[in-house]
Amino acid sequence: MKLRYIILGLALVFIVWIGYVAYAAYTINPRISAQWGYVDEKTTEIWVDAKLSKPLLVPASMEELSIEFTGIPVARVARFEYGATKTDVSLVLSIDNHNLVRSLVNYMDNGQSGTMVILLQGRLLGIIPIKTDIRQGVSENVLAYLNFTAESKELAGGLVKTPALVETTFDWAGEENGRAKLVAHMRFHNPNAFPIPIGNVSFDAYANDVKIGDGRTAKVTVIPANGYATVDVETYIEEDSLPKVWETHIKNGEVSKVRADIFLDLNVMDRHYSVKLASYEETVKTDIMGELNRLLGNMLG
Repeated sequence: MKLRYIILGLALVFIVWIGYVAYAAYTINPRISAQWGYVDEKTTEIWVDAKLSKPLLVPASMEELSIEFTGIPVARVARFEYGATKTDVSLVLSIDNHNLVRSLVNYMDNGQSGTMVILLQGRLLGIIPIKTDIRQGVSENVLAYLNFTAESKELAGGLVKTPALVETTFDWAGEENGRAKLVAHMRFHNPNAFPIPIGNVSFDAYANDVKIGDGRTAKVTVIPANGYATVDVETYIEEDSLPKVWETHIKNGEVSKVRADIFLDLNVMDRHYSVKLASYEETVKTDIMGELNRLLGNMLG
């Protein structure tokens, strides 16, 4: 057989292969789903599975796929399974929970703003290198979701009422001794017809029965009759407790119980009262996995 026929035959095979790959890629109709995998205090896994309508017949390998947030590596692909002649593709994304917390601290330090970077490196046909990065800015006021309130209580047989906590807003104040620091601006209303001095305002915060922080101030503030006053309370968040809270949140089906026990002292009618103003409880529900699956679905049309 002449050499030119061999070359022509190989060229025809290559053209047919290219045509098939283009056709397969265009009509692939993949079905992709994601779910939570193994979760503990250190690591969170996300399992992603794809079902192709036909094999691509393109050898490919993934050497690196990682995610950075605010300059800190927070996730990487722990396993990638793909075969050129197979229709099933799967990968396992492993999240470092402690690095995720550190990246969130950086995010807060940067004025609740940061950049997410997805790094991808691999090869096609075993020889063609692929290297790219995708950058996305993130900016959202997460502290705006925090707001403690508490109703007034009667004391001394109804002669005196405790102030009502009508609103709580938070400002980021950096880190101190390895703990995240917030300043809680607690706005109180005095329902009495006379001024009330309050002091030792404090609260303890819990999530899924794990103490995550506390705040207190020894300053005495006088709330005018039928008026309002704001008490600033320095609040500290235990960063080391957050990965455990996250683990429980995911294992509970993305549901958490958050509680804040609020205390204060007040002096009125020559008497001193130490009051537990409220035990504020709220159920926090997220749908991270649902949002991820919807995002994957939208990407595929």
